[in-house]
Amino acid sequence: MSGDKRKDGRVRLAEDIMFAKRSDHPFCYYGATTINYSPGGLCFQSRYQALPGDNLCVRMIGRHLQSFSSLEELTCIAEVRWCSQIGSPDTPAYKIGLHYHGNLIPPLFRP
Repeated sequence: MSGDKRKDGRVRLAEDIMFAKRSDHPFCYYGATTINYSPGGLCFQSRYQALPGDNLCVRMIGRHLQSFSSLEELTCIAEVRWCSQIGSPDTPAYKIGLHYHGNLIPPLFRP
């Protein structure tokens, strides 16, 4: 039996994003790259750690900035469910799993 607790299938996605802890003011954004996403959440990789329970503001960047009329269309709010170190001690990196807040998921974060 698999230990996979996923409710929804995943869609592979490799896009640049930036994220910030909502408790930090003003927002201090960190860079990351998406790995996959689903109707319920997002997985990404970053050099910066996030802790389970953190609420993050996540924004698509790069080529998408000219495609949308508002930043809200590129932004979602999500809770960190897990964070695993995947890099070496010399060059730490983290794989981070998020769960979206609410039902207002921007188009770029929907499969």
